Amino acid sequence: MLRDARIHVAADLTIVEASAAALSLLEMTFEQLQALPPGGLSIESDRQASKEFEAAWTDAGRDPVIGSGTVRLLDGRLFRIQYFIVPQPDGGFEIILDRADEPVDAPSRMYAVGDALAAWRAAERTLGELEPGSPQWDEASATIARFRGDYRRLVTDKGGPALAMR
Repeated sequence: MLRDARIHVAADLTIVEASAAALSLLEMTFEQLQALPPGGLSIESDRQASKEFEAAWTDAGRDPVIGSGTVRLLDGRLFRIQYFIVPQPDGGFEIILDRADEPVDAPSRMYAVGDALAAWRAAERTLGELEPGSPQWDEASATIARFRGDYRRLVTDKGGPALAMR
C-alpha cells in the first residue's frame, strides 16, 4: 500500500489534511475533498456496506482495519480502492489509500487486524479437509491468498500499523 496517500480525519469527521498522493489518487483538490459529505465517494451499492462498516468498526472499538471498496470520482468514473484506517490519539483517524486490483463491481470488504488473521487461519484449517483441485479447495485457496495479502498489508507493508501509528 502506498504510504504517502493519506487523509487525516478529525474526530468530528472533518478532513483536516490530505497528502498530494491521496489527492492525486482521488483526482481532486483538497477543497473538493473537504466539501464532500461523509461517504461522498461511495457508490450507491456501497452505501449500505458503509453503514455496516461504521457499525462494525464502532463495535470493534475502532481497531485498525483494512478493506476495499469502489469509489466514484467527481467526473463519475468508478475505480476500486483499498484502504487502511488507523485510529489516532486525538479521536480522529488516518486513512491510507491505494488502488486495488479488483473489479469495480466486487463487494466491499473490511477486516480488523485480528479478524483477518483469524479468517486466514480458519481457511487454512478448512483447506486440509478438502480434496485438492476441487472447486471448494480452489475457493478456500483463493480465500487464504486474499486474507494472507490483507493481513500482510496490515502488519508488514509500508502502510501497516508499525509505521502508520505514531
